Amino acid sequence: MSNLNFDFDWVDPEGINGPELSATWASLKIQADDSIVTRVLDSRAKTVREFIHVPLYPLAEWLVTNWWFVTSEVQNPAKIGSPDFLRRHSLGANREGYAFPDLSVVPAGSRTHIAWEKYPSQWTRVEFLSYGQIWVDSDEFRETCADFVDQVIRRLSSLDIDGTLLQEEWDAIQTADKEESQFCEAAAGLGWDPYALDDDSRDCVLMLADNLGVLLDEAVPALDATDPITGSLAIVSAIEEAKLKVLPLERIESFRAEIGQDSRNGHNPWDAGYRWARRLRENLGLDGQPLSTMAQVGEVLGEDVESLDEVMRPVNFFTKAPLIDGVVTSQDESPAFAFRTLRDDARRFHFCRALAEVLASPYSDALITKAHSERQQRNRAFAAEFLAPSSSLRQRVLLPTIYGDDIDELAEEFGVSSRVIEHQITNHRIAHIGD
Repeated sequence: MSNLNFDFDWVDPEGINGPELSATWASLKIQADDSIVTRVLDSRAKTVREFIHVPLYPLAEWLVTNWWFVTSEVQNPAKIGSPDFLRRHSLGANREGYAFPDLSVVPAGSRTHIAWEKYPSQWTRVEFLSYGQIWVDSDEFRETCADFVDQVIRRLSSLDIDGTLLQEEWDAIQTADKEESQFCEAAAGLGWDPYALDDDSRDCVLMLADNLGVLLDEAVPALDATDPITGSLAIVSAIEEAKLKVLPLERIESFRAEIGQDSRNGHNPWDAGYRWARRLRENLGLDGQPLSTMAQVGEVLGEDVESLDEVMRPVNFFTKAPLIDGVVTSQDESPAFAFRTLRDDARRFHFCRALAEVLASPYSDALITKAHSERQQRNRAFAAEFLAPSSSLRQRVLLPTIYGDDIDELAEEFGVSSRVIEHQITNHRIAHIGD
């Protein structure tokens, strides 16, 4: 698993104004695995160094005031490019005039994505030279940040500096019990500051928990924050409708039990999805066979196409939850499904995403959404590898670069979108995608 480290030494503030700023002036090195995030070119000293001179208070305050966001708010397509989302997740949007790196933090469940970009800081005349990204264990990320914040607060207290926003906010976070923490996580998942909610908004968060139960964590990243209650009720209605659309899937019953025991750690969620798809294809004796029609999918699963068509017949509840593509549930110990309206290739892809959830959590409710949580990453990877196996693509792509027309032909052959083929080729390093 990748690591993130804050390494610093307190240094002379050299006349910096503001007690919390001068007290926490330090040389700071941030390291992500083997990359030095704070590697800079200092144009005044004409040197390259691995640390920056900054007050640590603004960094600690940014982590604390955005704590519930950087630990709980999963990204979705509606939030990409949002200035508010950037403010909550990017240190670069909260520099306060100091030379902090362009670092972003976005959780996805048990893992957190950290990325950093090159950045010229014109006012301080340093240029950040490093760029990259890593995935870190979310619990370890929280521990690393908590240790950093504690050290900054101890520094303030040792110099008799009390009553700062940092200290007050951190005390509230540290003393939150399990119920309050779950409330804060749900509110932050919507993009709401849990400490700045009016009574109606607080009641809304509590109602979401009542409506969604165990689906809350996966549903929140896919709800419209302007009207989350309507979205939650749509999910509940879709699950009830799904119970009328049962598909036995008896041919993969034993495989479901086998996958349920596959809980090895140390794998990215997409790696697990790829692995499960390969094992299921092997179990079904598919070799590299494309599954370009719903009838072919049904045949290998032992289900007739009429039953599949009935399962895939769209329900109208999803118009009120535009980031949710389907639900998985069970009825009489058999999987059951409901989906939004989808074009033909998307029907197969989303059905296979749902199939991944049947394998992962038999007899449990699950959602198929557009959010970027690790669970959704896993079921997307499963569907891509099940329908367009990388081994087959590797046999067909014989040149180091592939272009649009060839990608479209492969998409037609495998019955998936060109985007799925592009992702498979890129993620499995089969070839370079040409312009």
